[in-house]
Amino acid sequence: MWRTVARAGGGTAAAEDCADREEAIERVVTEVADTYPAFELRGLDWEEVCARHVPRVRGAAEPLPALQRWLAELADGHTWVREAVGHLPYAVRVAGGTATFARVPSGTAAERVGVRPGWRLLAIDDVAVDAAGWLARTGAPPHSRPLIAGRRLLAGPPGIERALTAESPDGGRARWSEAAAVLPADPLVSWRPLPGDAAYVRIEAWVDDRGLEDALDAAFSELRGRETLVLDLRGNPGGNLVLACRTRDRFLRQRTALGAIRYSVGGGRLSGPFPLVGEPAPRERRWPGRLVVLTDPLTFSASEDFLLGLQGLEHVRVVGEPSGGGSGRPRALRLLPGWRLTVSTALTYDRDGRCVEGAGIPVDLRVRGAGEDVLAAAAGDRHGRGDALP
Repeated sequence: MWRTVARAGGGTAAAEDCADREEAIERVVTEVADTYPAFELRGLDWEEVCARHVPRVRGAAEPLPALQRWLAELADGHTWVREAVGHLPYAVRVAGGTATFARVPSGTAAERVGVRPGWRLLAIDDVAVDAAGWLARTGAPPHSRPLIAGRRLLAGPPGIERALTAESPDGGRARWSEAAAVLPADPLVSWRPLPGDAAYVRIEAWVDDRGLEDALDAAFSELRGRETLVLDLRGNPGGNLVLACRTRDRFLRQRTALGAIRYSVGGGRLSGPFPLVGEPAPRERRWPGRLVVLTDPLTFSASEDFLLGLQGLEHVRVVGEPSGGGSGRPRALRLLPGWRLTVSTALTYDRDGRCVEGAGIPVDLRVRGAGEDVLAAAAGDRHGRGDALP
């Protein structure tokens, strides 16, 4: 709320719900105008966007989808209106009016009933999936929007079982029930050796009260001596920024210029750039060998802050697809009861001056997919090849 107080020239501001829809509309208009950092970057005229969408929100029987379509025009994964929701552990790609599973982790409820990547999600609680509608309600950079729309399509009230129906490419069907969760299921960190001199670690999200750092200490101790660590951040949506940055420091070998950040300072203006610098962790907590990071468009937010400054170092490779493009330090504001408005407040840049917002962290080796072929490409990418794999 400090930004709201500063805009008013001092005094006080209460964190409270809006009294009605009209007050909620005014809060969105005012706070986004004052906070959002990327109008110029994306060539957007906020007054023109508002002129088109405010009447639609006023006239909508259900205002939440109309609010979401309004903010979707900002193409920013952090700037949205949402209810409190949980998520399912799958990656679903929304495109061409359909929702297709892109990743089905081993041991999940869908995997147990036979669902695999390439299957279509048909219905939730016997209601046909409105894939095109969710794409229209989702704000994100173009390359990550199909997967972020799929994540939001699958979101639901935490702990409430819902029935899902999927169809295979040859017409077979599967049905199962599953409840969304606010946080990923354990283990938050998993690891194993790979053939040869490589090892694999996966981090599901940056959660600071689930023993993540202790788990990493255990993984490093068990895997130490192997030349290459493959760190899987595919689907990691972010979380605790400080924890992500402390983990990044385990892979630095000296004080390192990471990039820069510019903050919105009101009225659509940006501050000058502030340099971002990383300090290596104590030697006993560092990984001494090579690092290969697996990313995809759902590698987002704090995960991109983890990557910022590692990408481009001699001993680090990024393999997969560019990250989601949204490390925007969002603020959250209450809107109508149970709804939150979140707005990005900053633009981050890598050490070469490329803006992360809208583009993501680039990869050194592009590999699309979710199977063992991606893992094999990452573990075997020793010589800095830049060729694209299927």
